[in-house]
Amino acid sequence: YIQDPEFTPERAKSASSAAEGLCRWVRAMEAYDRVAKVVAPKKEALKAAEDEYSKMMESLKEKQAELKEVMDKLNELETKLSEMVAQKEELGRQVDLCEKKLVRAEKLIGGLGGE
Repeated sequence: YIQDPEFTPERAKSASSAAEGLCRWVRAMEAYDRVAKVVAPKKEALKAAEDEYSKMMESLKEKQAELKEVMDKLNELETKLSEMVAQKEELGRQVDLCEKKLVRAEKLIGGLGGE
């Protein structure tokens, strides 16, 4: 009936005001149906996209938490490395000092042995 050029509110008004109202309602329902058919797939796509977004955000939060753990561990290891390097340098200085003392002691013993 919607395609019928005679099915207009103006034509229906000539029969009665109730027919005009009914004609307007039928046309409005048909327009709503047309729009709903266009919008429904878009709503479904939006829902799917929002669900995917939620999953990705949850995954991102998990990965950020893992990254924080790794970064904390890295900072801890870097601190430990710095401490170990400082300890190595100190031990190197002590070795050099001991070697110098040993050389001096050998010279002293050699000097005393000759007397």
